[in-house]
Amino acid sequence: MENYFNRIVELFVKSDVSPSLQADFYRWLADEKFSRKKEEALYNLWEKMTENRDTESDTSVDTWASLAKVNKRIRESQGNAHRKLLRFWQISAACLIIAFISTLYFTHTTKREAADLIEQYVPIAGMGHLTLPDGTEVQMNSTATLLYPEQFSGKNRSVYLIGEANFKVARNEKMPFIVKSNDFQVTALGTEFNLRAYPGDSTLSATLLSGSVEVKFNNLTSAQILKPNEQLTYNIFTKTESIHHPDISEVTAWQRGELIFKSTSLGEIITVLERRYPYSFVYALSSLKEDKYTFRFKENTSLTEVMDIIVRVSGSIKYRIEDDKCYITSI
Repeated sequence: MENYFNRIVELFVKSDVSPSLQADFYRWLADEKFSRKKEEALYNLWEKMTENRDTESDTSVDTWASLAKVNKRIRESQGNAHRKLLRFWQISAACLIIAFISTLYFTHTTKREAADLIEQYVPIAGMGHLTLPDGTEVQMNSTATLLYPEQFSGKNRSVYLIGEANFKVARNEKMPFIVKSNDFQVTALGTEFNLRAYPGDSTLSATLLSGSVEVKFNNLTSAQILKPNEQLTYNIFTKTESIHHPDISEVTAWQRGELIFKSTSLGEIITVLERRYPYSFVYALSSLKEDKYTFRFKENTSLTEVMDIIVRVSGSIKYRIEDDKCYITSI
């Protein structure tokens, strides 16, 4: 069994495989099943490649960079027995996705000398804002990553997103603006839209604020054209989509520092809190009921204030904060 996992991981790193197979690998890697075996396989490969790095010539710089990030995550998780393994694998898979989509960019670039990709990452509890080379403004939520070239050229303006971001696209009808993620891509000319695509989330969403966008999901044969105030939600497990008309102020609440939960389980709430606050959450999934809760927290609400309210409303849990950890248990 151990050799089986080693072969899978090494095949992915050292071979040229199709994009569809790459996507299958990421989903397999992010799945918590056999997570310990996968961790050992990644660690073994890192040790093996480190020993032979001087003689290895077929391993790209991007692969080395992504493996270094994954190896760092492994060491951190081994040093913290309470770290949730599922979250570790979601982050590790995201690190590998960054290397993969970088490769895709260079593969599909014209024969001109390819421009370097810039990686913009927003840490936990942070929020980022940047202006792309074409004038497009991007606001990024915590733990989001955006890859984009130093200069746009060719037939389109392609960027790659992991996480959540709001785009105000500079209009250029001759060069469509394309945002790609592991499971979908959104094409626009000049518009404003919000994308949410965090690794590990069960749903992805694209919300149009103004203009028009085309949304394509990898597992769907047809594209969807959104109108203003429409939101397309895609479930990665059931591979189904649905269109809603959400309250736009709630969709963009994160840009104002607000936290809004509507009919959300405690597990999903904690996942969002982990991105917003610089704390590790320690809890047993079996102790979290599937009851749904609705909360709205204003900007600058402390974690203590948030947890006090959640505890009072749920009536089934208690918590304590020690150093950089928040422990949640059933009553």
